[in-house]
Amino acid sequence: MFVGGLFAACKTAPDTPPVTVFQSDAYQPLAINARRLEIIDNWQMPVAAPYVGHRIDPLPSNILADWVSYVLRPAGGSGEVVFDMQRVAVTMTDLPQKVGIDGLFTDQQSRKVTAEIKAKIMWLQPVGGTQALADLGASHSITVRESATASEVSRVINESLRGALVRLDSQMRRELARIDRIILP
Repeated sequence: MFVGGLFAACKTAPDTPPVTVFQSDAYQPLAINARRLEIIDNWQMPVAAPYVGHRIDPLPSNILADWVSYVLRPAGGSGEVVFDMQRVAVTMTDLPQKVGIDGLFTDQQSRKVTAEIKAKIMWLQPVGGTQALADLGASHSITVRESATASEVSRVINESLRGALVRLDSQMRRELARIDRIILP
């Protein structure tokens, strides 16, 4: 009984579940002057190092597609908006470590997680013959400390994708504001 009590005392607290990367209520929808929104996924995510996007559930390209379909709301009578996902990558790379005594006794930043999103928005409006194209790109990096647990690494991976998505949202709104008559009141 005493031994069982010792093992029970050693039990660690369960890890918290990973954070939600995309919440639709965090982004304001835009009424777009188009009849239809088409989302094209031209990115095939590698499942080999240094890529770690496959650790995110749902996958990064699915998160981006959900975000686009929530934010860009077709509200026009004609035309089309095409969102072409060209790169939705999350990578983890090793950072150089301090050598010597200082490196032994400090909890160094050992890895860097980078989320990178590249996409194009094309607006094709047959009424009036209007066309527009905007190239979008955003990235966000976070370092991971040497002693991080698997749960903490997972959280950093999710946070890096969320940071890139916030930056992409901001850039997309700036680019669309420059295009005349694409955003409806």
